[in-house]
Order: sequence, then structure tokens, then C-alpha cells
Amino acid sequence: MVNVKIQCVHEKSKPGELFARNARQLWGVLFVCAFICWACSPAFAGSPGQNGPAPSPHPLIIPNHTLDTHELNGLEQRNAQRKNMDAANAKRKRLIDDEANKLLILARDLKARTDTLGDGKLTPTMVREAEVIQMLANDVKEKMKLTVSAE
Repeated sequence: MVNVKIQCVHEKSKPGELFARNARQLWGVLFVCAFICWACSPAFAGSPGQNGPAPSPHPLIIPNHTLDTHELNGLEQRNAQRKNMDAANAKRKRLIDDEANKLLILARDLKARTDTLGDGKLTPTMVREAEVIQMLANDVKEKMKLTVSAE
């Protein structure tokens, strides 16, 4: 229990002023006590694991009817189509990676040969290799835009 002792500072204070000042101080003390009780409560101080299991990120959906064979077949077809699309996208990514590596090797090789050439003219072979590198780069760029999807 909290004991509050309030002394009158002014000797000439009126009795009503003393009561109002005491009431304000009492309400302040009560507010602080209530805040401390709230802050120390288990719901505020405990971690999520102490208050029971954490809520799942996805709500539980309980169907109100069982799926018939037509709906089950449609669901299986959609799942198979999604797996096929994922496989096609993974294959496309592997092809892009391979072509990008080839492009990098060709570009480094051509750059090394042009650096050794210095200020001299490019040979017709070097010009053709630069054109091949440009075509390969455009091909990789176009493949990067494509994605297999259900839409």
C-alpha cells in the first residue's frame, strides 16, 4: 500500500486549494501505479512462446463440402501444370546461365586480343566475333524477358 503524505507549503492556503492539490497528486500516484501494474503483467512482459502457440501466418480454411472427382482432377491438373511450368522456368534459367558464361568467355577473349593489338585495325575475324557476341547478347536478353506462366 502506498502512503501519500502531503504537506501544505503555504500557510495562507485555503482549504479547497489543499484538497484540489492533494487530489491531483493522488490521481498522479494512482496513474503511475496502474501503469506499473500493466507493464508488469504477463501479457505485456512475456514472449510469444509463453502465451501459447504463435498464430499461424495463414488462416486455417476448413471446406464446407468434400471435393468431387471432377474438382479433384482439376486440382491435380493445376498442380501438374504448375510443376511443369516451374521445371520449364528452371531449364530456361540454366540455359541463360550457360549462354551468359559463354558470352563472358568470348568477350574476355576478344578483349584480350584487341588489347594486344593496340592501335592497329581489327581483323575481319575479330569483327565477326564481335558480331557473334552481339547476337548472343541479344539472344540472352530476349530469353531473360520470357517466363513460362499459366496466363
